[in-house]
Amino acid sequence: MALIITHDPRESDINRFYTLDEINPKLKLIDERFDEIRKEFLENRDRLVWTNWHGSTGYLGDRSAAYAGWQVAAIFAEVCDNADLTMQHYVDNLEVLESNFGMKLYLDEENQLGFSQNRDVLPILTETLLEAGVKKRGAIGVVAPGKEIKWHIDPDPEVGNNAIIRGLWGLDVVPEDGKSSYLCFGQPEYHIRKTFKNNEPMFFYGRIPHCVVNELSTPRYVIVLDHDIDKDYLVDISEQ
Repeated sequence: MALIITHDPRESDINRFYTLDEINPKLKLIDERFDEIRKEFLENRDRLVWTNWHGSTGYLGDRSAAYAGWQVAAIFAEVCDNADLTMQHYVDNLEVLESNFGMKLYLDEENQLGFSQNRDVLPILTETLLEAGVKKRGAIGVVAPGKEIKWHIDPDPEVGNNAIIRGLWGLDVVPEDGKSSYLCFGQPEYHIRKTFKNNEPMFFYGRIPHCVVNELSTPRYVIVLDHDIDKDYLVDISEQ
């Protein structure tokens, strides 16, 4: 059975990939610093704390649940009153959240951000994302060799008229003859396929059905950088 979305009738108008300039031109900082960012990651990958990430774990990965082959190394996320977790929830339940994450967490109440200890492991990437204005979520995602994330939609918490546009930026994707790692986007029977490559981003609306496949014999690592984007703006640029 095909996945059908009925959340918002306008979503049929934003069923496409977006460009960096459409979502956040400041992210060109990643391209400028990519060699430094990738070197930092490769040298410190084993020091990162990885969390299982799935619809049942919550947007921030705060609820423990197993998901073989797909994890995220959280760096920071925005906390607001309409999200799964409010700042007060963080304050009141910090020890529980740290236990679920398996790592130390830091709160920035002024900017409504929650940081993980991974920020101290990847200072160049963290500072670059913040300079570029990424606020909703910054992380690194991995799909293990030979694994796939089956067709699904992301029930991410939306605020007001905003859609969460997910950015996946190739960080460490090792080329391999005859194999690739890719994302399929649209509907299972009719979709767009896009291949992950180092220092190449893709931006899409997660409530449109999609799946991810890693045929490679090595893990596929990407930078995850989510943005809150006004739906009316997305419809407008999609109609141009």
